[in-house]
Amino acid sequence: MRASNTKQALVRSVRIATLATLWLVPLFLFVSAFSSDWVSTWRAVGVPSMTPKFLDLYSIPTGVETLHNGGDPLVANPGDPYHRPMNYPRIWLYAFSAAGVTRDKIPIVALVLCAFYLACISVLIARTAHAVDAVVILVASLSAAPLLAMERGNNDLFVFLLVFLACFATHKYFKSGLFGAAALLKFYPIIAMIIDGLRRPTKERKLAALLILLAASLILLQWRDLGLIRHGTPISRTWSYGVLSLEAEAFHESLQRGGALVGLEWIVVLECWLMGALAIRYAWRNSAEPDAAPSDSKFAELFSAFGGIYVFTYAIGSNWDYRLIFLLPTLPLALEMARASRHRLWAITYLVFAGIAENPVAARSQGGIFASQAATFALFILLLIMLTNQAKILRSEGPASVAA
Repeated sequence: MRASNTKQALVRSVRIATLATLWLVPLFLFVSAFSSDWVSTWRAVGVPSMTPKFLDLYSIPTGVETLHNGGDPLVANPGDPYHRPMNYPRIWLYAFSAAGVTRDKIPIVALVLCAFYLACISVLIARTAHAVDAVVILVASLSAAPLLAMERGNNDLFVFLLVFLACFATHKYFKSGLFGAAALLKFYPIIAMIIDGLRRPTKERKLAALLILLAASLILLQWRDLGLIRHGTPISRTWSYGVLSLEAEAFHESLQRGGALVGLEWIVVLECWLMGALAIRYAWRNSAEPDAAPSDSKFAELFSAFGGIYVFTYAIGSNWDYRLIFLLPTLPLALEMARASRHRLWAITYLVFAGIAENPVAARSQGGIFASQAATFALFILLLIMLTNQAKILRSEGPASVAA
């Protein structure tokens, strides 16, 4: 009994310390960045900073200005500091316009988004049952990729919040509404909405399917905008992940070696999809008995929703590394799986690659680019295997059985 009480006291102490660190580190960075040099402060912690402050948010209020001047910010946005067309759905324009968010209010909005993100991570840490889990989540949540999201003030932080709240919502309509709102804001969370529908009891799936169909229809009504957004989103081989980033890296490597394979980079995309399909086939054909249920029933739901988002975004495009924040809610289940015998190797491998991915060194060296791309691809395959495993258990035993 005394040993148990001592262990619980240790866990509580570590949780308190990690929660304090989680909030104090960004606070210190922002105070330093605002009071001295913005770029040098962030680059000191490995983040490729740019000015003006919270650059990504600028495209929305400047887009509102362009819209009011009779232009289309998804086509051309001359008010943006780098003349980037806005590559977000138009709903952001209407929301910022209605809220009266102008350029001078960008820092306030950005800091609120950062606070939303930190609040979500605080919940993950507060629900940990082991001290080491709290420390791992803390380190991952303050890695270079999440810090990049905070430095840019990227609105993925708000989408992260909506998906996170949806996973914890108990009212079925409210849960679907949160997933649907996230999907309309950034499109890709539609996959989390679909996964949530599949995880629901059979009697609730028809309603979930109707709501998914409604959200998908609203997205498809923006078909022209989807093309503009895709055209306005650059494909990068550094500080990014996804099949198109890997294709860009293959193109770069081909040029470095004389250009013999230029024009054939699309083969890389097909190979990624093929290996993903083989991973699904492997997981489906092998036995899928679950380990013991996780200590927190929400861990499996977080894993499936956020893991599904990562797999989907990897498979269809090129994503800036700040979107790797969607891996963070998958860590609690992976940490618990590392303690069980059946999935220990998978979990340890997953955690190692997640650590590499969250701390991209792509901008520093050629080897760094390879390590970053290899890690994100490995996570794509590992997640496909485990998500297929969850789907197989769900199919055979029902939603309540999905743990690992």
